Amino acid sequence: MNEAKSISEMIGEMLRETAVLVLVFVPLDVLLLFYSSFGWKEIVLLIDVTLVFASLVGALGIWMERTRER
Repeated sequence: MNEAKSISEMIGEMLRETAVLVLVFVPLDVLLLFYSSFGWKEIVLLIDVTLVFASLVGALGIWMERTRER
């Protein structure tokens, strides 16, 4: 377990962590912007795009982790 991590392992972990951070912080930003000029349609669109982006980045991280050379 003390082996150095490979580049693909580090990239996979980074992408998975990025997906979680995006999933958490973008909706918080939307809530802060709720009282600004955004309407409901823009807020719903932003949340949908956030969910899709977080899912894709998370899936990419998982795929990279599963396919890396061992």
